[in-house]
Amino acid sequence: MTSTYHRAVAGAAVAALLALAGCSNAGAAEPAEPPIGEVPTLLASVDLRLPVEDYLPTAEQGNRLGAARLVMIRRCMARFGIDYPVKPVPAGGHGPRSLTDRRYGITDIALARTAGYGLGPRDPRLVTRPERPKIGPDGQTVLSGQGRSVVNGLPVPDGGCIAEADRALDQAVPVGTDTRAGNQLQLRTFEVSKRDSRVRAAFAAWSACMSASGHLYDDPLTVMGDPAFTGDDPAHPGRAGPAELAVAMSDIDCKARVNLVGIWFTVESAYQRREIEADRARFVAAREAIVARDRTAAAIDG
Repeated sequence: MTSTYHRAVAGAAVAALLALAGCSNAGAAEPAEPPIGEVPTLLASVDLRLPVEDYLPTAEQGNRLGAARLVMIRRCMARFGIDYPVKPVPAGGHGPRSLTDRRYGITDIALARTAGYGLGPRDPRLVTRPERPKIGPDGQTVLSGQGRSVVNGLPVPDGGCIAEADRALDQAVPVGTDTRAGNQLQLRTFEVSKRDSRVRAAFAAWSACMSASGHLYDDPLTVMGDPAFTGDDPAHPGRAGPAELAVAMSDIDCKARVNLVGIWFTVESAYQRREIEADRARFVAAREAIVARDRTAAAIDG
């Protein structure tokens, strides 16, 4: 395949992208497409920050909450004479490094050169998970609240020790606060943005670019989920196979050529900003709840 042909195909796809950029989704079930203004040129996504992240717990807050929750559960179980020797597994050491890392497919050139679609040293499969403690039927009842209402002469909390810990951590959160507002928004806008005409046009441009290199995929999420790609080459531990590496490098190159990350990130950000502005009080309340819960968690001595 000549470079001239490659450029021609990619150029035609980009032209199609520009033609579709101002179109609105005509489907009645879809929200109107928000204006996006100027689109920045982006590739690496790990340090991008979506508007919704102001209304999500930070990694540090999540770790504090998880550790405090486990302390509360252990204390509850101990009241029933049941040992629950579980330790928290801190987040952040494995898997994606941020909300936007890999949200729009692979973008880390250095990692892709060796790991392909794998995560290299951040692969969650490398984490050694502690064995779950054997707590028996009574322990399971006390932990979950499923089963008898009395164990070892004490009433089992409604929902078990898990729910009791959650209630304790939520004690400073006003009743009725939608603490999941931020998480629900980031899930929703990811799905909606994939159907936006400007993002679909970027997918088409990327797909045409990939096709010119002999790789037939509809979008960057499809290729990332290809079961043929595991990030492992039996002949070279720690490296992906040559076929996977070739596709991964073409993938990132095509993202750069059509500015797929810049378009998708800008579009999704616009959907998030619009929804946050339309119901700001709900999102502010969610952020205040996160702060209140974190303050409670920080005060729990493990």
